[in-house]
Amino acid sequence: MRFYVIFTLIFMSMLLVVLCQIHRQARQSRRAYVLTLLGGLFVSLFLASTRLMPETWPMYLARPAWWLGYGTFGVVAYLFLYQVLLFCAEMLSRLAWPRLAPVLRSPRALLFVIALTLITVVVGVREGGNVRVLSRQIHSAKVQQPLRVVVVSDLHLGALTLDSRVESLVRLVQDQSPELVLLVGDIVNDHPETLGPQATLLRAMKPRLGMFGVFGNHERYEGDARSAQVFRWAGAELLRNRAVTLPGTGVELLGVDDPGRAGDVVGDIAREIRSVAAGTDPASFRILMNHRPLAWREAAQPLGIEVMFSGHTHRGQLFPFYLVVKLFNQYMGGWYEEGGALLGVSAGAGFWGPPMRVLAPPDILVLDVLPASPAAGS
Repeated sequence: MRFYVIFTLIFMSMLLVVLCQIHRQARQSRRAYVLTLLGGLFVSLFLASTRLMPETWPMYLARPAWWLGYGTFGVVAYLFLYQVLLFCAEMLSRLAWPRLAPVLRSPRALLFVIALTLITVVVGVREGGNVRVLSRQIHSAKVQQPLRVVVVSDLHLGALTLDSRVESLVRLVQDQSPELVLLVGDIVNDHPETLGPQATLLRAMKPRLGMFGVFGNHERYEGDARSAQVFRWAGAELLRNRAVTLPGTGVELLGVDDPGRAGDVVGDIAREIRSVAAGTDPASFRILMNHRPLAWREAAQPLGIEVMFSGHTHRGQLFPFYLVVKLFNQYMGGWYEEGGALLGVSAGAGFWGPPMRVLAPPDILVLDVLPASPAAGS
């Protein structure tokens, strides 16, 4: 709850800046400005109410409220960005070209900002539904047969998720003909008790060797038991700090739970990785599922784990706000290789918060693990 209070306060601060700029540009009267501020306060409280809304409310009420609330957050975020840029341009113009300054705080400037924001939001909503496929191959003498792995992360099933998008994702995964599907956390976002129909859609992916998953931070927020039920509905086996052997493949699959809290958790994750890996065979080709792209260098690489899959970052989701996310994440998305070890970080197949993605398209990862002769190495 503390996070959502902070989230709402940030929204209110951005909205206040936007409304102050609108007041300057539209040359509102004092009465109109006060009414606008009251309207902004109402919108802020409405956004906060989505998380306070009882999860027993039917989805036909919750879904419009969440789309309106978080959609508004996305609109305000880009109004804030463009208004701040415009204000900075106005301040600079006072020094370099004073005659331009009144234009930059005119009603025409306001219309320009609104138009640019709407274009950005429309493009972002469309981009949020276009999931990319990021493919990679790796060779190893440890595997006994070719293995195609598909990784799905950060789907964030809940009030903002449309059935049509889940169905589209399932078709995309099916098109890859995977032997193994991995759900690397944050599959659940909210209203877990209502997610049976959407989770059941995931069963249609039907990989030959099965579907496995781990908890991300959002599953921990929603409660372990409630989130585990969603994975069962999806037909996925949870690997909660344990490993399994995939028969006839030479592959061991390891999974660690996300700590489910903010702050410096690298040490906690590294300890879990070491604990799970202690019961595995180094002669096997080991694949680790770890929601956050942390402890790869600290634990996974030193233990000789060939591949680690993560998500969590969303690749920032909204440009240019991703710069803030990048401050806390060295590995933002895509494939990374060091010393023969491979890290795959998915930008996620869904979105969190604003139902859009801007210059950070969603994706799934596809890894082909291919046999190699012992002399060739991995």
